Order: sequence, then C-alpha cells, then structure tokens
Amino acid sequence: MYKELRKVINKLSKMKFNQKITTFFILAVLITNSFVIFAVYQLAGKQITEKSSGLVQGQFETITDILNITLKNIIETSNMITGDSRVKEFLMNNRLTSKNYNKDTSDAYSSVRYLLNTNSYIDYIGLVKFDGPELIYVGESWTSSDFRTQTLKDYQDAIGTKFGNCKISMKKKVFYPDQYVLNIYQPINDKYNFNKYTGFLVIGIGEKSIKEFYSNLDKGLKVQTYLTDKDGVIISNEDKSLIGTESPYKSVLQGKSGQQKVEDKMVIYEKLDNWDWYMVGEIPTRSMLRDTNAVIILIIALVIGAGVLISIACYKLSNNLYKPMDDIVRKMREVSMGNLEVRMEHDYDGKDFRQLASGFNIMIEEINILMYRIKKEQSEIKQIELNRLQSQIKPHFLYNTLECIHWQALSDGNKDVSKMVKALANYYRLCLSRGKDVIPISQELENVENYLIIQNMRYSGIAECEINVDENFKNVLIPKLTLQPLIENSIYHGIRVKDGYKGKILVTAREINNKIVISVADNGVGMRQEQIDEINSSISVFDEKTGYGLRNVHKRIEILFGSGYGLYYKKNEHGGTTVDIILPKGENN
Repeated sequence: MYKELRKVINKLSKMKFNQKITTFFILAVLITNSFVIFAVYQLAGKQITEKSSGLVQGQFETITDILNITLKNIIETSNMITGDSRVKEFLMNNRLTSKNYNKDTSDAYSSVRYLLNTNSYIDYIGLVKFDGPELIYVGESWTSSDFRTQTLKDYQDAIGTKFGNCKISMKKKVFYPDQYVLNIYQPINDKYNFNKYTGFLVIGIGEKSIKEFYSNLDKGLKVQTYLTDKDGVIISNEDKSLIGTESPYKSVLQGKSGQQKVEDKMVIYEKLDNWDWYMVGEIPTRSMLRDTNAVIILIIALVIGAGVLISIACYKLSNNLYKPMDDIVRKMREVSMGNLEVRMEHDYDGKDFRQLASGFNIMIEEINILMYRIKKEQSEIKQIELNRLQSQIKPHFLYNTLECIHWQALSDGNKDVSKMVKALANYYRLCLSRGKDVIPISQELENVENYLIIQNMRYSGIAECEINVDENFKNVLIPKLTLQPLIENSIYHGIRVKDGYKGKILVTAREINNKIVISVADNGVGMRQEQIDEINSSISVFDEKTGYGLRNVHKRIEILFGSGYGLYYKKNEHGGTTVDIILPKGENN
C-alpha cells in the first residue's frame, strides 16, 4: 500500500505544476464525496431531519443576531456623524458663504472616511446637500454623474425604520446597475435649527455583503437561503434574478421564527426584529437524511478520518511541490541584496520547474549585461560632457585676440592674413554660440564657410564647397559643430590624399518621412563598402577605426534627439563618400 502510494506521489511530482494541483483536488473531492455518499445512503436515519432543521434554525438565529448587531452598530456610528458639527458646517455652507469651507469639507470627509474604514461591509458613504450640488463621496469607484440625482429620488421613496428618522431602501446601484445595495439614509438637521434639514447621510451596504452573512450555511443540506421584507418581497438572494420578486412562502412567514413543511421542502425562517425582515431557508426533504445518533457519529468519524488522511497527503505533497518555489524565493532574496552571481540548479523534477530555473538564470545574465551597458553609457556621457566643458576653456580670450590680429593685419595692408584671421575669429565666435548646444542650420553653414576660407588659404584652394540648402530648412536645429568635423574629414581623408587634386564638397538638405536629412558629399577617394558598413555598425561605440570626431558628432545627436537620429555613411556616384545627418523636423525647439 505504501509503495503504491509512493509511486503515485512520485508520478505526480514529475507532472507540470498545474497538473499536480488539478489531480490532487480531483482525488480529494472524489474521496470526500465517496465517504459522504456512502454514509448518507447506507446509514442516514430519521433523527437527522430534525437535527438538520434544528441546526439550520440555530444558525439562522445566530446569523440574524449578528446581522442585527452589525446594522445597528452602523446606524449608531452614523448617528455620531450626523451629529458631528463639522458635517453640519459642510452641509450648511458653500464656498461663497464660508471662509473655512475647505477645512469643513476636509473634516467632514475625514469623519466619513473613518466610518468607511472601520466597517468592511460598507461599499460607499455619501453626504448629500438638499440645496447645492456639492457632496462628499467615499467608497466604490465613481463612474456616473447621476449619483446625487438618483440618491435624492431614492431618499424620497425610502421607507422608515424603528431607528428614529432613519430610512432604508434596497435598490440597484448607481455605478453598477447589475448589483443591488441597501441604502441607509440619515437626515441631518441645521446646526442652529433642529427643525430644518440641510442634507442627509447615505450608507450603501452591498447586497453581496449582506449575503455573506448567510452564504456559508451547510451546503450539504442544499439550503437555499434569502432575505425578504415584511411583505414577502425578496431583497437578497444568491440568484439575482429573484430579487424584487415575491417569495412563494410569504404566507408561512408569521411570528418571530418557525419551520414548516411545504410540499417537498422544509421552510425555515427567522425574523430580524429591528428591520421587519425575514431570513428564509428552503431545504429539499430528499436532502435531509433519517438515521440514529450512532449513524451520525459514524458519519462524523468517517469524515474526520478522511479529512486527516487528506490533510496528511496534502501536507507531504505540498512540501514536495513548493520546494522549488522556496529555492526561487531564496535566490531572488540574494539577488535583491545585490548578489548577481547567484544561479539556480537544473535538478528539479518536472519540466515546468526546469524551465523556470533556466529562465531565472537567463534573466540574471541579461541583468548583468544591461548593467554593464548602462555603466558604459554613463561613462561615455560623462566623457562627452567633460570634452564639451574642456572645449569652452577661455574661448573668449582667443576670439578677442584674433580680432586684434585681424585689425592689425588690415592696418598693415596684409589682406590675406586679415581675411584668414577674420575667418578664424568668426569660426570661434560661432563655436561659442552663447553657450548653446544646438543652433539653427544657417549658423552652422556660416561656420562651415569660415572653416573653408581657412583651409583653402592654407592648402591653396584645395576644396570647393557648394551649399544647396533651401531657406525652409535653415531654421531647423542642429547640434553645434556637426558639419565642420564632417567637412574636415572629407578634406583630410578624401580630397587631400590626391596630390594636386582640387575636390568638391556638396551640402544639401531634404525632408524624408518627417525627418530632416542633411547630406555632405565629396568626390574624394571614397571607401570600400566593407569600410562603410563597419563605420555604420560601430559609430555608436568608441572605436579607433571609426575616429573620435565622428563618434562624438553621432553620440551628441543621439543624446539630444534619440537613437533614431545620427550619422549614416554611404558611397556616392562621384566615387567619393556621402554622410547623411538625420535630424528631427522642428524649429527653435
């Protein structure tokens, strides 16, 4: 027997987790039902009918007492709120008549919120004014603006109770029309005039909350339990479609409590005195078995025995099932403490746990990779910022000095030197750009022209530059010193390497797919396609083959505008190289 049970347990442990749980509960239900059915049909006796109905009657008495006390406590607490001066102040005044209106509102809200927090059966609470749209509401999600209108109408139609001016009604919810709610209304009088009512307190207790008081009755007896008002109309039932209909046994409901057999059912009822409600239970007579005390003891012994066996099996099985989960929790705790070297073994039984262990290990590896990338990117960003700051050291002094040299050369009649120095001074002036990181394309093009003046005087007209940029694009923003490094790259690596060759550089701009593309093309020596592909693939990562200047330009564009923007190299029809600068469309942003 033990070996067979052990084989079954081992077989279950190799199943997937959901299969284990399903199989276990199916077996538990089958075993329990088998014991109950055997005992009921073989040993049930006459006394069980009386004892069962008496048990239900006792449960009804207990439930009605608890429900009476619970509702009474809610009303007594609501009386405290209706007598609260802060609540009265809120209902009496508005923003125009009271300087302390916000404080009164906050105090009243706190009082209402306290009542909601201390009563788990309450779905919502509201303070409604008679003569103003302001109200306080706490509880279920607000999904409709009709709350005040419908609540005022329901207040007028509500019926009185034995608790002073308190009124009640059982209606469909405003926010959830498919649910019913017991609304308890307490009118609130003026702080200085007790005969004048300024509003009311409404407490909504969901029908499902009331149903919880009796929904856990003995299911073995198939007791159909519900609540009716004094006229026999059902106000709470497991079957929502029956709410609002008359109970077929309303003529039986007389006095405080009782039980009566009607056709094939035993009808048991208990009255809630303070509310004129009845708790009614219908028990099919076929479900009430007849037998002696000995049979009842035997049934209890069988059920207890089955419960013990199932509990032992469940305990052992659950320990076996949840061991991998415990391992995962322990490993995750180590990870949360910063240990990213932890890994899970793959020696668990069951395909799902092995997959879980593998997934956990892959996740840790990905986290390590991600953290490495983040650290590297942070380091690169700091280096770029450092370079930017270093590039701004004493630029004003240099610019002013160049201006002095320019005027001195001009006064001496040396126009070439004057022109070159003036171009260099303008270049540094535009580099400053008042500390701005992004400037209009028009300023960047002006910077390029100054740079080319210097280079052409230095290398005897080494390159001709044609700028073909429409006026519509000249206000588009571009990171400062984007074009100049690319022009410089074209001269030194594409044009200058040809001895005695005068190159040409073309700068154009166009719009593609809501992006601005500025192209810098040269007719230099060009590059092989393999070199171009290598540059495009590694331009976001520092590589000596790519060059610091190009990577710096690309990285600044990425940081400012996002990963979809930057530089892209390609060959052109002139045998040279074209680099596209991809920027977002927009002006002065």
